[in-house]
Amino acid sequence: MQFNLLKSLMFAGALALAAAPQSGKAQYALDCGFAIGTANYLGDIGGEQLTRQDFAADLHYGQTKLSSHVFVRYRLNSTFAIKGQLGTVYLEDFDNLSTNPARMTRNAHFRNYVNELSLRGEVNLFSRPMITRYTSKLRVGVNTYAMLGVTGIFHNPQAQLNRDAAEYHYAQGNITTNPSQLNYDRWYDLREVGTEKLTYGSAALGFPLGLGASFMVNYQFRVGLEFVWNLTLTDYLDDVSYTYADPSGLDDIGLILSQPSSAVVAEAAGVDNPEAFLNSFRWDAAYESPRGNPDKNDTYGTLQVTVSKVVMGSSNFRRNNYYNKRKTVKRKPSRKPGNSRMGRGRAKF
Repeated sequence: MQFNLLKSLMFAGALALAAAPQSGKAQYALDCGFAIGTANYLGDIGGEQLTRQDFAADLHYGQTKLSSHVFVRYRLNSTFAIKGQLGTVYLEDFDNLSTNPARMTRNAHFRNYVNELSLRGEVNLFSRPMITRYTSKLRVGVNTYAMLGVTGIFHNPQAQLNRDAAEYHYAQGNITTNPSQLNYDRWYDLREVGTEKLTYGSAALGFPLGLGASFMVNYQFRVGLEFVWNLTLTDYLDDVSYTYADPSGLDDIGLILSQPSSAVVAEAAGVDNPEAFLNSFRWDAAYESPRGNPDKNDTYGTLQVTVSKVVMGSSNFRRNNYYNKRKTVKRKPSRKPGNSRMGRGRAKF
């Protein structure tokens, strides 16, 4: 179903590009290519000493992952362009990399392959058609722009079982499966497990904001750099948002994934009384024990190199030959009477 939706959205985007009005002033209007680079996430998992901070203060640069896209861009005029983009952003983070004792004790982690289909608008901020010398054979122009758009997100957060947590829950009598019989290499789909017993879908919306710069090389290729940050409408890219689920509705694997904390990680976090501290990291019928922060949605960003090929516009041959020849065409002398400075019948010396 998701694949069919992607195909439908891609087809609709292609029709929109094909139907866009062409302008005689927009040379080299259409280009298509790919983008590849880094990805970082900001949400409920990871972070530093304080509780969740915004943007760079909470990023785990050691958890920088890969992002890749293909795109088609059409320049409406010298100021505006629209861009359709399809690709995948890989996100991952771990509480045990944090310096916050509460997050370290919670001990959650996730990975998520976020599939994107986006439509973005670009606004030209500064451009210069030529930055090389006119005597150079290499023709290079520069363009800087800001972007804003909408992105369809299809995602599936996953996590692995933690052996210390499995052994802790087994010793406490919370599970009956012997920890030695569990698979600690498998990645489990957390949305299906229901770690918080709240239903959320695999699709969401995001709003990318960013800046970019591109260089046109010999009127044929565009090479650029883009930084984009996506503000999403979901808090479940990491499967952590609200409260712990009632363990009575979970099997042994679901309980370990929902409550991956243990005395071992609490001691590693440096808390004074690990066993008492663990009471805050499990479900309790008397009150809602927070597992995450539902007041802030998850966000993520990419820093990518873009490479594209111009596939429509004035070609080098047409530009270098047709326009020059048109300017140098000689007019035939008029034969109408009275157009010549010398009268008819006079001798020509």
